[in-house]
Amino acid sequence: MEGFITFVFAFIIIVWVVARLTPLLLAWWLRRKFTNLTSNRQQQYNETYKGKEGDVTIESDRKEQKIVDKSVGEYVDFEETNQK
Repeated sequence: MEGFITFVFAFIIIVWVVARLTPLLLAWWLRRKFTNLTSNRQQQYNETYKGKEGDVTIESDRKEQKIVDKSVGEYVDFEETNQK
């Protein structure tokens, strides 16, 4: 009978310790994963955009200017649209 009571008492203590440590370990693990994720993302961002912090870079797609000879006539630049 004494062995059974010792087993139950030890089991309760072990379950209590695991229940107290699990949230702490989970929080530590998640914090480590998010830190690694953000540091990798920051490193990729720095490799992609190699400018000083605060510099503004504007990338735009400029259309080529269409050169039309004056003897051809009036030039109209239009886009086709599909109306249904």
